[in-house]
Amino acid sequence: MTEMTRYRTPGFGASAVLAVMHTPFGRGLAPNLGELRYQARRSGRNIALPVSCVRSGDIAIVRVARPETKQWWRNFRSSRSVSVRLDGHWIHGIGHVASAGTLEHEEVAVVYQQSHPRMEIPATDPFVVIDLAADRRRHDIEEDARRLETGIRRRWFTAVTLGELLGFAAPAVAGSVVWDAAPAVVVAAMLVAGAFEGTVLGWFQARVLRQVLPGIRSRAWVLATALGALAAWSIGVVPMISSDGLGSWSPILLVPALVIGGSLLLLSLGVSQWVVLRHHVPRAARWIAITAAAWLAGLVSFTVITTPLWHPGQSVPLVVLIGIVGGFVMAATMAAVTGWGLTKLLST
Repeated sequence: MTEMTRYRTPGFGASAVLAVMHTPFGRGLAPNLGELRYQARRSGRNIALPVSCVRSGDIAIVRVARPETKQWWRNFRSSRSVSVRLDGHWIHGIGHVASAGTLEHEEVAVVYQQSHPRMEIPATDPFVVIDLAADRRRHDIEEDARRLETGIRRRWFTAVTLGELLGFAAPAVAGSVVWDAAPAVVVAAMLVAGAFEGTVLGWFQARVLRQVLPGIRSRAWVLATALGALAAWSIGVVPMISSDGLGSWSPILLVPALVIGGSLLLLSLGVSQWVVLRHHVPRAARWIAITAAAWLAGLVSFTVITTPLWHPGQSVPLVVLIGIVGGFVMAATMAAVTGWGLTKLLST
C-alpha cells in the first residue's frame, strides 16, 4: 500500500473524522484514534477508516464496536495486509480477527481495557489484531528471495554468456572455413561444431543448475543440450548448402519452410532440456517457451550486429572476429532472457 494509492472512505461520518485527523490539531483530540487502510477481500477496493487502536509491543489492537452494524472487520477473518497510522506514523502488519470466546480474544481484551479503563467493552466485541512482526518477517523473507533471485540471475548470466560465447566460436570458425566446400563437408563440419557448442553451453548451464537444483544430473543436462543444439544446427545448415541460399526457393515453399524450420529451430533446445528439467521443476514445460523467446531475441541481435559488417571477400580472421562479436551479443541476450525465465520457473 503506497501513499499514491487512492482510498475510499465509506460514509460521511468516517470521512469527516479522517479529515479532522489529518489536520495539525487532529492528533491531540483522540490519541488512540488511528486511520486503518486495507484492500477489501471481495471488491478489491482500497478502504480507509478511522478506528480505535491500541499498540502493545509487536501488535496493534483494533476494537470493533457494535460489530453487527459493520462489515469491514469481516475482511480479516482470513489474514491480510493492513496499515494503521498512529501518532503520525504508519505501521504495517498482517491483520486477523480475534473472535469472542477464544483465548486470544481474552488476552487482547485485557490489553485494550488497560488503555481504556473507564470504557465498558462488551465481551462479544471482536478485535482485529495486527501482527507487526509478521510484516517484518514477510519483508525479510521477500528480501531474501529477491537477493537469491538476483544472485541466481547474475551467476546464470555470467556462466551462460561465457559458455555460449566459447561454444559459438566453433560454428563461427567452422562456417568461415568450409563456406565454399562441398555440401557434405559443410554439413559434417557444422553439425560437429553445433554439437560442440551445445556441449559447452550445457556444461556451463549445469554448473549453475546444480546449485539451485541439487538433484539434477550434469551429464544428462549436457547431453540434452548437445542433442538440442545438434537438432537446431541440422535445420540451420540448410541455407548454407543451398546453391543460392533460400532466395532461389519459390514463395509457396519458402514461407512454410521458414515457419516450420524456424519453429523447430527455436523449440529444439528447450524441448530437449525440458526432458531433463521436468523431473525437477513443476510446470517445466514453460522452459520451452522461455528458451524459444531467448534464442529468437539472441538470433535477432546477432543478425542486427553481423549483417552490416559481413561483406564478400573479407579475410577469414575478420569474418571470425565479426562472428565472435555477434556471438557475444547473442549469448548475452539469450543468457539474460533465460536467466529471468529460470528464476520465475524456480519461484513457482
